[in-house]
Amino acid sequence: MSVNSTRRELEKLLATGKYEIPSSVYELRYVKINVTIDKHSYEIWVYMGEERDYLLLPGVFCSCKDFILRTILNKASSYCKHQLGVYVALSRKKYIELNVYPEELYGIIQDILERGFSIHLRRKLTKP
Repeated sequence: MSVNSTRRELEKLLATGKYEIPSSVYELRYVKINVTIDKHSYEIWVYMGEERDYLLLPGVFCSCKDFILRTILNKASSYCKHQLGVYVALSRKKYIELNVYPEELYGIIQDILERGFSIHLRRKLTKP
């Protein structure tokens, strides 16, 4: 599946309203992370699961096995439940937004890729 077909299918699904809202949306498990590097702003999303965290680029990529196997390799589906969840979270404004420095983002991404779970992210979210 292409990025365009993924986005089209998710947008079409949201427009029809014929989807089940993932409980993760109301549990605020989606985190929008903003970072500025050399005067350019970027965002990356993280789904904070109970056992694993996943990196997301809405409509483009999710680091979960389902997305990699069913969407990228087998082309059996255009999106995974985390992609749907992030679109729903965006449309309902049910997410956490966090601004970080590039070094902090590196720590969060490294945690997720190496451990499957970001200690850096949770520490950052619990600091007053």
